[in-house]
Amino acid sequence: MEAGLAILCTLLLLVVHWGRERWSLVPWVMLVSALSLAALSPQGPTPALTLCLQSGLLALAALDNERRWRSTLLGLLLVHLLALGLHLTSPSVPLKGTVYVGLHAATLLLGGWAARWAYARLAPQNRFLAIAGALGASVLMDAALLAGWAALLGLALQALVSGVLLWGYLERIPPLAANHPLRGAYAALLQTVEALVKQPGEDLWARILASAVRVVPGAQAGSIRLRQGEHFVFVAQEGFGEGILGLRSHEEEAMAWHGNPEAWRQGQPRIANHADIQRVLSSHPPNQALTRRLDSASQQGRIRQIRSNLCLPILLGGEVVAEINLDAFRDRAFNEQSVEVARQYALQVTVLLAAHRQQAELEARIREFEVIEALSAALRGLSGIREITKRLVHETIRLMKSEHAALLLIEADGEHMRCYAAAGFFLEGRDWRIPKGQGFSWAAVEARAPIWSHSAHQDPRAFGQFKRPKPPCSEIAVPLISSKGEPLGALLSARNGVASYTERDLRLMQVIGNIAANTLERVQASENLKAEVAEKTALLELSQMLGGSDASLPRALGEIRRLAHADAAGLWVREGQTFRLRVLEGHLAPEIKEQLLEPVPVEHPLAQRVFSGEVVQVGDTLNHPHFQTHAQAGLRGIYLRRVVQEPELEAGLALFRLEPGPGWSPSEERLLQGATQMLGALLLRLERTRQLEAAYEGALRAIGLALEARDRETAGHTDRVAAMAEALGRALGLSDTELRDLRWGAYLHDVGKLVIPDSILLKPGKLTPEEFSTMKTHVQLGDSLVRHLPFVPEGARQVVRHHHERWDGRGYPDGLQGERIPLLARIFAVCDVFDALCSERPYKPALPIPQAVQELRRSAQNGHLDRRLVEVFLELQGLEGALRASQAAD
Repeated sequence: MEAGLAILCTLLLLVVHWGRERWSLVPWVMLVSALSLAALSPQGPTPALTLCLQSGLLALAALDNERRWRSTLLGLLLVHLLALGLHLTSPSVPLKGTVYVGLHAATLLLGGWAARWAYARLAPQNRFLAIAGALGASVLMDAALLAGWAALLGLALQALVSGVLLWGYLERIPPLAANHPLRGAYAALLQTVEALVKQPGEDLWARILASAVRVVPGAQAGSIRLRQGEHFVFVAQEGFGEGILGLRSHEEEAMAWHGNPEAWRQGQPRIANHADIQRVLSSHPPNQALTRRLDSASQQGRIRQIRSNLCLPILLGGEVVAEINLDAFRDRAFNEQSVEVARQYALQVTVLLAAHRQQAELEARIREFEVIEALSAALRGLSGIREITKRLVHETIRLMKSEHAALLLIEADGEHMRCYAAAGFFLEGRDWRIPKGQGFSWAAVEARAPIWSHSAHQDPRAFGQFKRPKPPCSEIAVPLISSKGEPLGALLSARNGVASYTERDLRLMQVIGNIAANTLERVQASENLKAEVAEKTALLELSQMLGGSDASLPRALGEIRRLAHADAAGLWVREGQTFRLRVLEGHLAPEIKEQLLEPVPVEHPLAQRVFSGEVVQVGDTLNHPHFQTHAQAGLRGIYLRRVVQEPELEAGLALFRLEPGPGWSPSEERLLQGATQMLGALLLRLERTRQLEAAYEGALRAIGLALEARDRETAGHTDRVAAMAEALGRALGLSDTELRDLRWGAYLHDVGKLVIPDSILLKPGKLTPEEFSTMKTHVQLGDSLVRHLPFVPEGARQVVRHHHERWDGRGYPDGLQGERIPLLARIFAVCDVFDALCSERPYKPALPIPQAVQELRRSAQNGHLDRRLVEVFLELQGLEGALRASQAAD
């Protein structure tokens, strides 16, 4: 009878809890069971009936979730109170029966704890073994407290009967669909939603997950992974430990884990039992690898103990923004009711997240406006690139609450990025020139989108030239793009700690990057405008200088060298089949100058490139095969450009730098383009002037030779006097223009004698005073004649008019004295007198050199000639020795 009653009570518990969801009824069912036992057995509950009730409770509590266990404990408390109540209110109940009821209640309590302890340790390995172990613990407890060890065999048989019933109920009989509304689950869900709305915080996802584990039937643990781009990051866990937080998985892994990508995109929950989980892991290696990573990071390897999983994608705005995975450590833990609760839960959570996202969006917008205002105020009044970049880095650290920041700008060559300002560990990179394609900065520029790394210290994309390893950190790099879509550089922010940035931080960093790009674009435009104005001004000044009458190649090259920030500038001119250095301006070592003076064949590859119109520039000659010898000599930067290429003239410009660098900037290129055009025009003008002057000079020399022949002067007098005058003028430091004027004046000095009668001009004897007066007019007549020749310069006319003036003022035609006599006329007078002394004339013989020197010195002492010029002339001609010999002979 007791065995039948035991089975009947067990079946009663199983039937009452067939839906496995009415956990609020557990205490009352237990109370009814205890009353039934007391009524049917006047001597109190027997060990067999106690074991029967324990077996039912084990099915309801020890094998399931926390809520069922709490309900069971409440039922045990009611049973215990029943025993005490019977003792206090009904004296007719024998003491022994009361003691048995109390022992029965204690046995239920202790047996339940023993079953729970045994099941928790055995279930992850074998669920059948766990049930057997839990029932065995109950049998031992009953034998020890109620029946004694002699009844152990009978109790074991009762446990075997109850165990079979429990196994069939828990593992083999499918649960019936619930036809009732899940009021309790929804109530708990709504309470969670209310709490999250009233108290939003950083632990939002952790509270959502805790609510899901508590609400969804069968759930014992879980995790949430949140979308970040194409990846999902674990942001909350329940039952696995904090170690899994921050781990990343790809979107494809999430869809493969779900098993149905289309349903996953639509936010449909799915249940996976142990066999389904093993099939997913075996067919998808990335998820298998992710499981190993999660298992190694979890507490006690709990990930591999999962036997059931309910995957719940959270859909918002047509996109899966998160995925909640609810887990159980026994197979087939979830059913249709779990899915139904999960669906309702997803709906409520989606509404909550939409509201939360809207609130977060509003807060983010307000924060963005605050950042815009603060950053704009901080940058107001700043103008220079260096000043602005330094302030931007400072404000980035302050606004992002980070420890490290840097701002890099793309250099003119477009192949490197240079750090302009830095803070934190980026200070090591102040001198970096990061090549294209390396580092977060170039990655952001090339992607034209932010680069967000949760573990930047381990990210292979990071530029790794740090002297000391970076601490664990997260990093965001945003590209700086101008309004025209041109990349300017990148702004970097790093914060200590892994996964320390949020989506809001990313958006805030983008706002700072946009302001930085706009500010830098404005400043660069202003600086470019200033540079352009400076370029135009420099070109205007260069044009005015080159267009002036005093323009010269050395001066022009010196100005171009200054504008191009070069150490030296040279002009190569074609002479036959080679190019030779005609002019060199700058300070170079003698060995470098010697190397540059070497002729360059016309067939040289560089000459061919330059005179085909190509501009050749090398920032560092060490890296160029054609300039290795120049690099060894000390020339590290070279710029070559064609200046002029005409039939009468071919010339090229060369600029040199002694230090290596990136080369000549675009602004310098523009400046040099205009400068070389002007230089080419000057060269052509000078060349054509030179050719014209050569023609003029030939004609004037012919006139001088004709006068020389008419005057019956010694042959070669004109050329000798011109040569001596030019040599003396060069020794005195005259310019090329002054030397030309001196030569031309020498050719024309006696042109006025064309109108002097032959009777006077060719008279062999001494001229009468009247004839001498007529002869003296030849300087005025000559001046009148050359005045009508527009190409004859003023300096040459001065020689013609004033070469008979005297230092003491007693000369003609104007009686000028001392330095009022034009220098060119004084120079020519010394040479003309000396050649006249050394030459035979119709009216006198030629003097020997010593006497001529002595006479020349006497003329200077007597006030005829400039004494200083005479001394220079004698020293230049090497005639001081002849003078001393003459004086010694006397």
